[in-house]
Amino acid sequence: MNFQKLIVSLSVLVFSFAMIACGGDKPTETTTTEVAAPAVDPEIARGEELYLQNACASCHGEKGLGDGEAGKFLKPLPRNYKSPANEWKNGNTLAGITKTLKEGIKNTPMVAYTHLGDENIAILAKYVEHLSKN
Repeated sequence: MNFQKLIVSLSVLVFSFAMIACGGDKPTETTTTEVAAPAVDPEIARGEELYLQNACASCHGEKGLGDGEAGKFLKPLPRNYKSPANEWKNGNTLAGITKTLKEGIKNTPMVAYTHLGDENIAILAKYVEHLSKN
């Protein structure tokens, strides 16, 4: 009988040590950090709409790289907005882009977009400037 008590006592003792070794610590807390989506300027979002609605992307490409499908056949090729400022007819400033949108570029397929009105031209120019920098 003493042997059985010894076995039971040892079993309880081993089980107790196992429980202490496996548990006892507080559960590790995991935290998640949500990354906020970058704020989108409403004028940039509206400019993108105008850019797509007025077929700018068909020549200049969705990202303004001058790689639009229709632009492949144009002479001269459409402006890549990432090209250096000195390659832009009127410069890559907001004023220069606005001038191009209002007047077009003579002897090229780039027409004036006066039908958009001054407010929408300003928004579209801001979007083109945004594409040139991003």
